[in-house]
Amino acid sequence: MLMHSALSLPYLTSAPLKYIDGELVVTLEFMAAQDGILCGVAEVLALLRTLHPPALQLWAVEQGSIMKRDDVVMRVRGQYRAYGGAENALAGILAVSSGWATAARGLVEAAKPMPAVFVGANTVHPALTAQVENAAVTGGCAARDSELARGIVPRALILLTGDTLRAVQRFDEFTAHEIPRLVYADLFHDPADEAVRVALALGNHLSGVILQTDGASDAEQRQVIQRVRAQLDLAGLPRVRIFAQGAVTAAEMQAWNNDGVQVDGFLVGDLIGAAPPLPFAVELRECNGKPLARRGQTAGTTPSSRLVKIDFE
Repeated sequence: MLMHSALSLPYLTSAPLKYIDGELVVTLEFMAAQDGILCGVAEVLALLRTLHPPALQLWAVEQGSIMKRDDVVMRVRGQYRAYGGAENALAGILAVSSGWATAARGLVEAAKPMPAVFVGANTVHPALTAQVENAAVTGGCAARDSELARGIVPRALILLTGDTLRAVQRFDEFTAHEIPRLVYADLFHDPADEAVRVALALGNHLSGVILQTDGASDAEQRQVIQRVRAQLDLAGLPRVRIFAQGAVTAAEMQAWNNDGVQVDGFLVGDLIGAAPPLPFAVELRECNGKPLARRGQTAGTTPSSRLVKIDFE
């Protein structure tokens, strides 16, 4: 009951607004407090639409853009009593989504030229599943509905079937031929032996094997990947790719690339979901068309050619 009540609390801080003249038209600007990738603009627009504010105007930098500290990334103008209570919520949406997108971009850049495929995150509340995936894709990751992600044989299927090969064969029966098959090779047996066994049985139907990296040191991960690659090549299977899944950081990905570790892609998610928010400062810039600012700030709106007006209808 307590949990339900907590989740039902409004996110709007509307109580103080009753003291403010309802006709005041106020302009707010949202500025990045750190460098990063902007994300969350669509969610901001959706929230504002639920408030039905009259004659509201919104400008924003394009989602996915690089933002530098102090860049104005969004401007809102309208009757303050209609939207001002959502000020913290709007900043929070941008902060959380931009934190995720920035983490995703770091992984994508480090993984290049190999793909980074988003496969979900168990580090976020399930209500935020769509938002974190949107942020991951904004950062450059392949989405969960991409061909690579759709071809992953679920770990649960393998474990419940009791045999990797039988699980893959069952998955193969119900999956479109053009979808690449990716299978976990380290659930029951030595990953090098399992990878070769499954690859020989499936032939061209198998596109790659997945090696889980959690719990292993960097040296151990590299050794396993090297051994699996060597065994596949020795068996005449150089076409079978190797994907690493787990908490491989951007720094580790970059080091693997620099050192020639033979991995063909990364399955990512948890590190993105666990990324810290990027804070945003919110400043009041105009009231009824007149420049306004607190001490230490420049009154009036900030010139920016990157801000694009968004159709609110």
